[in-house]
Amino acid sequence: MGRMTTRARIATVALTVSLLAAGCGGGEKPVFEAAASPSPVTEAASPSAPPSAEPSPSPSVKPSPSVKPIKNGNVLRHGAGTFRTAPGGTDVVGTAGTLRTYYVQVENGITTFDPDGFAAAVDTILADPHSWIASKKWRFKRVTAGVTPDFYIKLATPDTMDRMCGTAGLDTAGIFSCQYGNYVMINLYRWTNGATGFTDLSVYRNMVVNHETGHYLGHGHVFCSGAGKLAPVMQQQTKSLQGCKANPFPYPDGVHYVG
Repeated sequence: MGRMTTRARIATVALTVSLLAAGCGGGEKPVFEAAASPSPVTEAASPSAPPSAEPSPSPSVKPSPSVKPIKNGNVLRHGAGTFRTAPGGTDVVGTAGTLRTYYVQVENGITTFDPDGFAAAVDTILADPHSWIASKKWRFKRVTAGVTPDFYIKLATPDTMDRMCGTAGLDTAGIFSCQYGNYVMINLYRWTNGATGFTDLSVYRNMVVNHETGHYLGHGHVFCSGAGKLAPVMQQQTKSLQGCKANPFPYPDGVHYVG
């Protein structure tokens, strides 16, 4: 057989690539947890490049105190649709980066959690040295009522979640949390019950606040990078750990971003 011309080689390579592509996929498409496109931010929110070796959090990194999931299917589904704001505020947390101020609010009608208690949990999560402040790109401060915040962290009943998130085209199906615009919405059902794979409710609560706040800061969804590894906080851990280990923090060792 004579030598193949350059044009024939190109055609052969193109045909091979086409055939390989046709054999890919075919599996079930992953289901994405509700999240709107993040609102514009004044500072780029691209994470630092992940280290070549994934960090493993020490036992002291685990959020405390330990809280066991209630697994309560009778969580209040429908609230008033209005919110009460936690009084007071906090000092600035974080040592460098853009300051983002926030309110913490609980839907009227919810009696299992009050604004003070929910705010204390949220404040602790955002101030954790393994949370977003570890990037040195962000600082946070909860402000008092009457001061317009940059964003709101709201604890809402499932029906209110569906209605509010639905205005942004998001389907929370009565069980998921979401973020749209400057609203970080936490579903009462999940705050009460956690999710499969999370045996400690405090770990889940840290994860869901960091995950939805991460959307507000400009981060999108990612997948588990390999069985047995720490799940990125922007993975949809509520839906599936995909073989990864539950992880509530963007910076599990306080330095390296897991993404």
